[in-house]
Amino acid sequence: MIRLAVIISTITAFLFFTIDQSSAVNFYDGYRAVEGLYFLTYSSVYCGDKTTNDEGKTAIKNYEYHKIEEIFRLSYYKKSWVLTALVPLGYVHSGFYDVSSYGLGDIITGGGYFLPFNEFDVLPMFTIKLPTGEYDSRKSVNYGSNQYDIRTTLFIYKAIDKLSFDGAIQYRLRLENPDTKVSPGDELRLESLLGWQLSKTCKAGPSLSWMKSSNRKLDGIKVADSRRETFSVGGDIYFRLKPFSLTFTYLHDVYAKNTIQGDFFQIKTCYKF
Repeated sequence: MIRLAVIISTITAFLFFTIDQSSAVNFYDGYRAVEGLYFLTYSSVYCGDKTTNDEGKTAIKNYEYHKIEEIFRLSYYKKSWVLTALVPLGYVHSGFYDVSSYGLGDIITGGGYFLPFNEFDVLPMFTIKLPTGEYDSRKSVNYGSNQYDIRTTLFIYKAIDKLSFDGAIQYRLRLENPDTKVSPGDELRLESLLGWQLSKTCKAGPSLSWMKSSNRKLDGIKVADSRRETFSVGGDIYFRLKPFSLTFTYLHDVYAKNTIQGDFFQIKTCYKF
């Protein structure tokens, strides 16, 4: 019984710590930008004090989860094409398990093509998350996931006078970790951001983010009642400062199911070469 409990505890920890926490679309993510090369950084902190069960109720108190991350990104715009690559560096820690992991994260690369619409910008993108991140199968907490993601995203951008809308629909096909034989469960994500132009160089607005996954699989067998779901509410404030732009993002997990519940803070910079 003790051995079984340890196995279940390890699997549970692995499932909690191989998910991407709160995220949201930012201003101009789907905007048809001026041709050229852009360098972006994303500095973020995610803190979660508890995990939830399949009914959305508290499963573990005092979880003390922290994720600190710095993502470096290059994006190249040429006519209707966009190519991008993201390289993350970060640190994750669980006070409950007293385990940490840090180093290089899972690199993401891919591209997209703006559809020929004049009234609004529509950008389908195809990206792949590579299992390059720091990973140790003996740990219950890992910064890297040791599995591939295949991601299809549809970005939408529309501006009317001082009002703007940024939206994203994303499906993540999440493949199996060969070491643990765990598939985290595919994810559907819907993200939206309304903006109001406060001045020539500043805009702000509320943000919503929703994610729902399929059941996880262990060695190809579905784990019952393991679907994850989160609903997060927050907002962005954007500043255009020559020669770069700056965006502050905050999201609070209003609802969480079978995952960590917490708060997400991010500072994004964008510089055009």
